[in-house]
Amino acid sequence: MHPLSYFDGKYADDPDPWGFDRRPYERRKQDLSIAALPAGRRFARAVEPGCANGALTERLVEVCDEVIAFDPIASCVERATDRLDGTNARIEQGQLPSAWPDGTVDLVVLSEVAYYLDAATQQQLDAAMARSMTDDGVLVAVHWTGPTNYPRTGEEVHAHLDALPWLDRLTSLVDPQFVLDVWQVQR
Repeated sequence: MHPLSYFDGKYADDPDPWGFDRRPYERRKQDLSIAALPAGRRFARAVEPGCANGALTERLVEVCDEVIAFDPIASCVERATDRLDGTNARIEQGQLPSAWPDGTVDLVVLSEVAYYLDAATQQQLDAAMARSMTDDGVLVAVHWTGPTNYPRTGEEVHAHLDALPWLDRLTSLVDPQFVLDVWQVQR
């Protein structure tokens, strides 16, 4: 996992270093992440690790009764909290795997977060998802496919998730810049 100092440095220089609110890439990725969800389905409780400034979280509150979003960076939590004040989102400071909420969830959104995880943390995340996702739970993962200095590539993350025996892929989209997959729990 990238050290928190990496992210602290990114956000110290720019409150939106990846352009979540201004880059067409980010808007397209957010739009497609929501559009790829099972049609007409409303989710009871979603989890979004690494929520950053809450740009995608803001979209998730439209299709979920409750969204639990967290980020390890205090300035991100502050921005997301301000942005989502008065909504059904709960923003917390924390990181995987320790910030994973208790109880069940029927939607997990991994947006450009899992390729930062080392193998041990990914295994802990897998266990948390398997333990907490409802029998009809949905996992959305979207990751950039360009070169990185992260522990894994987007393609490697998605291949790992695709190999989990309790998930069945519903949708896959390979964009020139990212890969987006949606799986449903199959028990």
